[in-house]
Amino acid sequence: MTPFPPYERGITRHPLERVPRGMRLSERSVTVAPDAQDAVATLIRSWEFKRRAGFSGPETAPVAGLEGMLTKRVFGITFTEPIRVVWADEHGFGYETRPGHPIYGEESFVLENGMFTARSISRPSTLVWRLLSPALRFMQRTTHARYTRIVGAEARRVR
Repeated sequence: MTPFPPYERGITRHPLERVPRGMRLSERSVTVAPDAQDAVATLIRSWEFKRRAGFSGPETAPVAGLEGMLTKRVFGITFTEPIRVVWADEHGFGYETRPGHPIYGEESFVLENGMFTARSISRPSTLVWRLLSPALRFMQRTTHARYTRIVGAEARRVR
């Protein structure tokens, strides 16, 4: 497997003009009504957002530099995913994966101008995960779809 491609940390904070070579972009967005934006912003600035998507995560708020573990059970198997938060502000947060994570890359959750976006760049982290990459891509697509459903549900809850 080729070496991990370099990329600028925080790259998923804004729309990408180009995806780093050797990595895949996954992005899903949904419009958030003005009267629901405060509630959605509060949700996506916390790990509660990931918990609602089926992950367990750190107990403290996401802040730049925070390292932690996300875990998720899939088909009875618990996957542990080491991460480090690379940015966090009033619009959301983003984290990079760390050694031991099934993928190499970065993921972010952003609410700006009435639009929520879950965005990631990634590639399998090892040869084993590369062999399983169709399953990884499927899981990533379904997880991003779940994120937009969670945001939609939160927006409806407060309206």
